[in-house]
Amino acid sequence: MGKVIFIIILIVGLGFGLYLYNSGALTKSTGEFNALFPAPSSSASHGGSSTATTSPWSFWSLLGVSGSSTHFVGPSIPPGEQQTYISAPSSGSGSEANPINPADIPAGYTLAQLSPYFHEVRIGSISAATFYNYGTITLEYNNYSNSTGTIDVTGWMIKSNIGNEFVPQAVNLYDPTGFAPATDIQMKTGDTVYLYSTTAPLNLRLNECTGYMAHVANFVPALPNTCPYIDQSQLQSFTGQCQQFIESVGQCQAPDMSSPQVPQADYACMQYLENNFTYRSCFNQHSADANFLSNQIWVWTGANIVDQYHNTILLLDKNGLLVDLYNY
Repeated sequence: MGKVIFIIILIVGLGFGLYLYNSGALTKSTGEFNALFPAPSSSASHGGSSTATTSPWSFWSLLGVSGSSTHFVGPSIPPGEQQTYISAPSSGSGSEANPINPADIPAGYTLAQLSPYFHEVRIGSISAATFYNYGTITLEYNNYSNSTGTIDVTGWMIKSNIGNEFVPQAVNLYDPTGFAPATDIQMKTGDTVYLYSTTAPLNLRLNECTGYMAHVANFVPALPNTCPYIDQSQLQSFTGQCQQFIESVGQCQAPDMSSPQVPQADYACMQYLENNFTYRSCFNQHSADANFLSNQIWVWTGANIVDQYHNTILLLDKNGLLVDLYNY
């Protein structure tokens, strides 16, 4: 009789325990139980420090319940909900420190090695020079939260595993006299600097009229062949033959004055042809345009530091701090 009663009590006890476990009451209390009855651990010394190793014969493993202590805490926090940002060192120019997500710090670098301009200017694209083509590296500045600010990138180093080069100066507003001095490149939001492995007469920010320069100087690659359209209202007083010839002139090109289509007897037409279709005339007419200056700065370094197979390209500021890193 005693054995029967014992078996009945055991079955009831197990059933009650199973009910508690399935209802969640048991798992809710496990965190407190582990705090009161921690699993046995052993310590191993490694140079003066010790590490705790949890025994597989813990209370919960004996019950067949596996998992670390995090298994028994409350709901998990969605990734990024409590993201903490840190700041790169100030540039010293009075600008606010650049907030950096710790997850964006490249492997092998510390916060102290990052530039105040980290990821504000980025390496946009690269291509290696070949026997048939020139090499190109582009730098982009797209910080629209600082749309009125500029960054001086002249003197920054572009470093690879086969060499390095520095961002040079460039002419910001090319004057028709040709005496415009080169100055430091001040990148503003939306600007892109193109660095070519070839050489050219000068480095410059493109503008509405630089297409005319492509026909009088050797640039590789060639300057974009885009110029403002002719104001048709200025042609209405000319003869039909004159208007027809002007409309046949290619964009950004000087007219061929020896062409039989040029109406030599039309003095006004001849004067118009001679005084227009040059960089100087275009500059005089359009330099006050709001969009006269382009957001592209083209520079030629005469060096190729891009491996055509694999490479790591670093962009470093004047203090040698990392601005961006490009792997391929």
